Amino acid sequence: MRRLGNRERRAAIIDAVLPLFARKGFAGTTTKEIAQAAGVSEALIFKHFPSKAALYEAIFLSCVDGDEELARLLAMEPGTAALVAYVEAMVRHYVWDVPANRGGELPRKRLFIMSLLEDGEFARLAGHWASEHLSPCFVASLRAAQAAGDLVPTALTATVPENAFWLSELLGSMLATVRLPESPVLPSLHDNERVARQTVAFILRGLGLKDEVIAAHTSSALPMADVEAADTAINRETSCSREVDRDH
Repeated sequence: MRRLGNRERRAAIIDAVLPLFARKGFAGTTTKEIAQAAGVSEALIFKHFPSKAALYEAIFLSCVDGDEELARLLAMEPGTAALVAYVEAMVRHYVWDVPANRGGELPRKRLFIMSLLEDGEFARLAGHWASEHLSPCFVASLRAAQAAGDLVPTALTATVPENAFWLSELLGSMLATVRLPESPVLPSLHDNERVARQTVAFILRGLGLKDEVIAAHTSSALPMADVEAADTAINRETSCSREVDRDH
């Protein structure tokens, strides 16, 4: 049997312990269990990862290292096309990729949720990385789309554009969360293609992108019913917010 090199060994350890962390959490997993899952000694674990925290960080970095689609998105010139491409890719990832990849992406999603139930360290690592690498590109594209006349500024994009990024991400993330069980939690969301179209429309309209711009830039033309449904939901949310403000 061929002996693994250092990089291959590190990758093998990460693949072996990811389901363990996802099931038991960071605090509930011992280094002995990590070694048993990876089929190596504890000494070898510490040779590649000085601490359990270092292994935790390496698991997160394995989520983004070598992702060609992500690299392509980050390399795009800021603008309307890049904004739409990012939203579509994000929705596709959460609606299709995470639920379909039950051996890789799904354990990472479970690990993220488990982290939130513990000290939040894995979620914090993800948030910090996204704040440094994704959010600036997203915000730059928002501003470029506005300058091009493709986007009508909203209270959100005009005041705290970084939160426009996070609200879009959190919506997508929740769509993946409700798909963790194999049986649908919300039957009305079982049609991935339709849900993806509606979510893309909802987010882009919420960001202030014009209907004709959405239709021109999305990879497949959004049915007008989906666009109108997104618009109705946004208007209803705005109306409810104003009523709450008046009551206070």
